Amino acid sequence: MALAVWVPIQITRGIGAAAHVKSGRILTIVFLHVILVACAPSQTVLTLEQSLRLARENSPALRAADYAIRALDLSRSELSTTALPQLKGVAGASYAPVPPQFGYDPIISNGGQIAGQILLQQSLYDGGVRSLKFDQLSVDADRLIRERRRAERDLVFAVKQSFIESLRAQRERELHQQSVAQLTAYLDLVQRLFKSGSAGYTDVLKTEIQLSRAGVALQKAGESLQSSRYSLSELIGTAIDSSVTIAGSLESLSETQTDTLSIDPPPSIDLTIARLGIERSLLEVEVVSRERWPEISLFGDAGYLSSLENLRFPSPERVKALGFSFGIGIEMPIFTWGATDLRIQQRQAESDALRQQMELLRRSITTEVKKTRLELANARGRLKALRTNVAKAEENFLLTRSTFAGGETLSLEVLVAQQLLTETRLAELETLAAIQLLTTKLEQLSTQ
Repeated sequence: MALAVWVPIQITRGIGAAAHVKSGRILTIVFLHVILVACAPSQTVLTLEQSLRLARENSPALRAADYAIRALDLSRSELSTTALPQLKGVAGASYAPVPPQFGYDPIISNGGQIAGQILLQQSLYDGGVRSLKFDQLSVDADRLIRERRRAERDLVFAVKQSFIESLRAQRERELHQQSVAQLTAYLDLVQRLFKSGSAGYTDVLKTEIQLSRAGVALQKAGESLQSSRYSLSELIGTAIDSSVTIAGSLESLSETQTDTLSIDPPPSIDLTIARLGIERSLLEVEVVSRERWPEISLFGDAGYLSSLENLRFPSPERVKALGFSFGIGIEMPIFTWGATDLRIQQRQAESDALRQQMELLRRSITTEVKKTRLELANARGRLKALRTNVAKAEENFLLTRSTFAGGETLSLEVLVAQQLLTETRLAELETLAAIQLLTTKLEQLSTQ
């Protein structure tokens, strides 16, 4: 990337040789800039599409969202396994002394026991809680997918915003370069007229001062461009060095989508996510209410279970302790001191709070869309006026410069005309960038 080299010039009062020295410095600066442009290395072009692709590939936020979706899929698979028979192995041994000296009743304790069993438990009915939890996980999956889409939407908006700013800064630097070139050419004209006696030395000084100010503005524009490159580099996860050119045009969207200003946008993805949060809270209310319902399960075991008292007998007299057992169990709460009702009320209050938050969000998005459309319409109106002004400012500068060369006007009028032209071009550039940003913002607010 070509860089403008600008050296501050100390303006001293004097005529003749001093004027030639200052003029030589200015021309040297311009020549150095031209040489740097000519010798600049071949440049790599970075388009908006490439920036978006790199941002998606290198985004930690999108990768984190993918991991969250994967974790939820695993949770659904885990919940589905609870409907299958649950098997587990149990082994243990215990010792309990028996009287007469000290110990439990031997009829109850049997001196302890030793066991090695396989236990089985199968849920027959759980009040529909598992089905409701599956519904909750389905809502969570839908929400995570949409949150991932929202994260991608916000990333796209941030990249576009940074890319537009880079284009604006790049174009602003070019405009300041054109201003420096115009003032340099005009300074050459003023010096020739000064040598011929058709212009005063004050005209030379005024032109040099304005040229110096234009150089400072060019330097600031270069700093702004580099800063915008850093921001874009952070988003795409790739360094952007001086050999990279930001390719694009701020004019591409300035005249498009005018027919969408009066059309209501579809519900945004933010409202959809809020609605899914309400759906999940309602399912949570239903889950808590099912705590009153009975749970029915089938259980069984098989293995070895013997008392230590039995093991004290001789082997032929021992009871063969291999066996099995099975049964059915019913569990239902009877009295919970109102805890279930309180939990239901708590979940309902949370659901009502989510509804109010969704309403606030809806109002905020609706207002923001209206404001953005209004600003966009006004910006397009300003752009038309500014483009007309740019054409007039260019014509005014050329005419004023020609009349000055013919001795019919003052040098100051030429400098004013040149400054007016630069400011009008910069105003047009700012409006173009604003239109791009507002259009991108409207897309963000309307993303489903």
